[in-house]
Amino acid sequence: MRSTQRTTNNYIILHETGGVAPAINNAQYFNREWRNAGTYSSHVVGDGGDVYQISPDGYVQWGAGSYANARSPVQIELARTNDKATFEKDYKAYVNLARDMAKKYNIPLTLDGAGRGIKSHSWVSNNIWGDHTDPYGYLAEYGISRADLAQDLRTGLDDSDDADASKTTPAPGESAPEPDNDNYQSQSGSYTFQYTTKIRNSLGTSGGYTGLNYNAGQSVNYDRVYKNVNGYDWLSYISYGGQRRYVAMTNSSQSNNNQSYESTSGTYRFNNTTRIRNGLGTGASYSGRNYAAGQSVVYDRVYRNVDGYDWLSYMSYSGQRRYVAMTNSGSQSASTQQNQSGAYTFRNTTRIRNGVGVNAPYTGRNYSAGQTVYYDRIHRNVNGYDWLSYISYSGQRHYVAMTN
Repeated sequence: MRSTQRTTNNYIILHETGGVAPAINNAQYFNREWRNAGTYSSHVVGDGGDVYQISPDGYVQWGAGSYANARSPVQIELARTNDKATFEKDYKAYVNLARDMAKKYNIPLTLDGAGRGIKSHSWVSNNIWGDHTDPYGYLAEYGISRADLAQDLRTGLDDSDDADASKTTPAPGESAPEPDNDNYQSQSGSYTFQYTTKIRNSLGTSGGYTGLNYNAGQSVNYDRVYKNVNGYDWLSYISYGGQRRYVAMTNSSQSNNNQSYESTSGTYRFNNTTRIRNGLGTGASYSGRNYAAGQSVVYDRVYRNVDGYDWLSYMSYSGQRRYVAMTNSGSQSASTQQNQSGAYTFRNTTRIRNGVGVNAPYTGRNYSAGQTVYYDRIHRNVNGYDWLSYISYSGQRHYVAMTN
């Protein structure tokens, strides 16, 4: 064992080795030279899906700086290969190992978001310390985007899943893009912050952190507004240095005390095991208790579209206010369905899904740029998209995001 210091269970950190070599060679190197090299992780994945454990999980490893190391029970290296078939096996093992370890340590299956979860080394560099950008550059060589990795970590991969998620076209980048970064409002104004808020180099909670903040009471003069990205509206402006910057409008989202709600009472029956939280949102502290599938909650408040969910709130028997996400609809906020028919022509290759939302199962088929779908339903504002739905030739209902 390299270290006897136990970690806290905040992060699973994903790396890649940076050079083409067999995974077993990397494992042997870390095992032999960890003290001289000053680096090692708990696992290396490669050689066609093999997993080599270098150090016991749950103890400090030297992979991402002292702060992240102390909070990461597992760090995983993905060995590089030039062979696509080998990569696909490696990638499946990499994703499924990360999921298994996250479940073991009760870490959320979310990628590069706020709070606890699975983190790339790139996220650590942007938010804590360092200058690494892995594993995204290597994954992109095989058509795996950040959004693809996030989805695969949520859902897992089995032997029927192609790692590049493209069964109809050979080109990379088959997933629908992140919520359209060009879809902004050219709107100018001034916004005064009520909370310390990070200034980012790109749009969204995973956008690179500049190391600078707006403090409570300070104001920003903006020229763009982006709506509903990662649960926030965002302002953008050109800095004095000529760089475009992005800040979340946190005044209405930072605290559940400021979050508007509907005073609505009712009963909700859970289809999935769902955590009970002490505050509003996925970053709020976990009470340690769950609602199991089949159980019901009697609620007196509804909060709309917080961290991608609608939320119910109620007073517990002990007099504490509790919060639960409405997870029946597949990890998204409740959508408004419109029975509306029409034709939509895609400008981007877009995945066809068996349910509404980015977490719904992927059919393995896509609409390519220039193709048209004839739909009979629209679902509004699910995971940052509006969705079209139609009945396929086989009689199945399918769903596609409006990604244009």
